[in-house]
Amino acid sequence: MAQAALARLVPEASGALLRILDGARGPAQAPVRSEIFGPERFAQHGRSLGETHRAERGGWRSATFFPRLRNNIRTLREAHQYIGQQASSGYDISPAGEWLLDNFHLIEAQLKEIHEGLPRSYFRTLPLLQDEPLAGLPRVYGVAWAFVAHTDGAFDEELALRFLSAYQETRELNLAEMWALPTTLRVVLIESLRRLAERVATNKAAREVANLCCDRIESFSVESLDELLALLEQRGVGPSFLGQVALRLQDTRPTTESDDKARYLAWLQDKLPDVATLRAQQAADQAADNLSVSNAVTSLRTIGDADWPDIVARTSTLMQLMLTSAVFASEHSSTRDQTLHGIEQLARRCGRSEVAVAQSLLDLMHAAEADEPAAAVASHWLQGPGRPTLLNALGLHEAATSACLGVARRWALPLYLGSLLIALGAVAWLMLRHTPFSVGPAVPLWLSLLGAALMMFPASEAVVAVINRLISESVRPGHLPRLALGEGIPPEHRVMVVIPTMLTSDVAIREMSHRLLLHHLANPERHAQFALLSDWPDADTPRVAMPCWRPLSSRSAHSTHATRPTRAKRLASSCCTASAASAPPSNAGSGGNASAARSSSWWPCWPRARQVPSSTWVPNRTSPRTRPTSSRSTATHSCRPADCASWWAWPRTRITAR
Repeated sequence: MAQAALARLVPEASGALLRILDGARGPAQAPVRSEIFGPERFAQHGRSLGETHRAERGGWRSATFFPRLRNNIRTLREAHQYIGQQASSGYDISPAGEWLLDNFHLIEAQLKEIHEGLPRSYFRTLPLLQDEPLAGLPRVYGVAWAFVAHTDGAFDEELALRFLSAYQETRELNLAEMWALPTTLRVVLIESLRRLAERVATNKAAREVANLCCDRIESFSVESLDELLALLEQRGVGPSFLGQVALRLQDTRPTTESDDKARYLAWLQDKLPDVATLRAQQAADQAADNLSVSNAVTSLRTIGDADWPDIVARTSTLMQLMLTSAVFASEHSSTRDQTLHGIEQLARRCGRSEVAVAQSLLDLMHAAEADEPAAAVASHWLQGPGRPTLLNALGLHEAATSACLGVARRWALPLYLGSLLIALGAVAWLMLRHTPFSVGPAVPLWLSLLGAALMMFPASEAVVAVINRLISESVRPGHLPRLALGEGIPPEHRVMVVIPTMLTSDVAIREMSHRLLLHHLANPERHAQFALLSDWPDADTPRVAMPCWRPLSSRSAHSTHATRPTRAKRLASSCCTASAASAPPSNAGSGGNASAARSSSWWPCWPRARQVPSSTWVPNRTSPRTRPTSSRSTATHSCRPADCASWWAWPRTRITAR
C-alpha cells in the first residue's frame, strides 16, 4: 500500500526507486557501529562481556542465521543494482557507493564461503545465547558482533588476540566456537554491509524523489508534501528528503506574482528549522559510512589471510593446556587437529568441558611416559591401545559404532575379499540364469561351465571397480601422526635416504647419481643424507678390469654446491675391479671416510671418499698419486677386490661386490 501511494504521488519514480522506498519494509537499520575501543578498553569490555554471556547447548531444531544471511545478500544486490543505475545515469554517488560497486563480487562470494566454512551440522553444535538482544544466536556470534561494532569493521589481529584472551578469562570458548569465529566474523560484516548499503541506497532514493518533486513543485500542495514526507519517514529518510528540497529551493526567492513558493518555503521552515545542522550531520554520517564500508570490505579480505591456527593456539584455553605437552607442541597441525577433535568428541559424550577431558588425557600421558615412551603420544590414548583406560577415567564406555569399526579394521582384508567373492558369485549367477548357456537337457554341462568361466573376467572387473568406489566414497582415510619439524630435522631424528641400485652401465650410473643430486638439492636438511646402495652385477669371470669413472666433475660439483662447500667438495672415486669373494677391509670402521661417502652426491664407495679441494683429483689407494692436468681427467688402474666394497657407517650395513 505504501508503495502504491508513493507511485501515485510521484508517478515519474522508477520501479527500483519505489521498491527501495517501500515503507512496508520499515526504517533502514543503523550500522553495526559503536564506540571505538583501544587495547586496554577492549580487554576490559571482553571480560565484562564474558560475564554477561549465558549460553546453552543448541539442538537440531535451533534457528540459524542462514535465512538472515540470504536476505542480506538479496538486499545488497538490490542496493547494488540501484546504485549502479544511478552511476550509469550520470548522478554523483558517494565513496561508500563506489566501494560497493567495485567490490560487490567479493561480497557475493562470501555466501559460498560461509556455507562451506560453517555448515548447518556444525552450526547446531555451537552454544546459543539465552539473553537479548541476540537470544537464540550462537555465543560466538555475540563475540564477533562486539568485535566488529567496537572496531568499526576493521580487523586487527593483535586487537583480536587481546579481546579473545580477555573474554576467556571469564567465559571459556570451546574449540568449535574458536574455529567458527572467522566465518562468523564474515557473517557479521555482511550484516554491517547490508545495513550500510541499504542506508546509502535509501538516502540516495530520497534525494532523487526530492529532485522529482522540485522539478514540478507547483503541482504539489502542502497536504501532498505532508503525505509524501510521512511515507518517506516510514523508511527513515525524511531528513534526506528535506535536506535535498532545501538545497533545491535555497536559490528560489518568493515574488509578488507567485505566493506558492513562499508557501513551500514556509512549509520547509516548519519541517526543518535548522538546515545547517542537518547538513553538518549528513556530512558526518556520510564520512562515517564511507569509512565503515571500506573497513568492512578490507576486512573480508584480511580475515582470510590471517593466521588463524596461531590465533587459536594463543587464545584457546584448550590449546594452551595441550601445548604444555612437548610431544603435542612438536606435532604437525593435522595431527594436532586429530587430537583436538578426539577431545571435543569425548567432551560432548561425557558432558564435561574440553579442558577437563584434556587434563585427564595429559595426566595419563605423563604417568605412563616413563614406563612406555609410546604412551606420551595423545593418539595412543585417543585411538590406540590406551583408549579403554581413558574412557574409564572419564566414566564412559566404548560406543557400539566404534566397536564395530574396530572389528572392521581388524578384519578388513577378509571382509574385502569376502565381499568381492559374494558380489562376483551373485553377478555370475544372474548372468547364467538369463543366458542361453543355462544347464539343461539340450546344453552340456561343460559348455555352461565354460561360459561361466569366460563371463567371470569382465564381471570381476566390474565388481572390483564398484566395490573400490564404494569404499573410497564411504571410508575416511586415516592419517599417520606427523611431526612439524619447523626448524628442520633435529640431530636425534637424523635420517638417511638410501636408493638401492645396480651398477650396470655408465648411462644408468649417471642417471642415478644425477637423481641423487636432485634429491639432495631439493631437501637442504642438515641431518638428512642421501646415498646409493650399489653393487656390481654378476660377472662371467672371477676378475674384471673396468675404467675408473666419475659421474660429476669436481668443478661442476663445486659450482652446484656453492652454498654448502663442506659437502660440495666430498667426492669419491669408483672401483675398478670386482671379485666374487671379497672380504671387508681391515679398517672398515673408519667413520670419517664413511661419513664423507654417504654425504657424497653420487654412489659411495668406501674407503676412498674424502674431502678435497674442487680442483684436486682423488686417486685410488693402489694408483700413483699423480695430479691430472684437468679436473675432468680420469685414470685407468686396478685395485684389490677388498677396495670395491660399498661400506656404510650409519646404518652399519656392508654390501660386498660379487
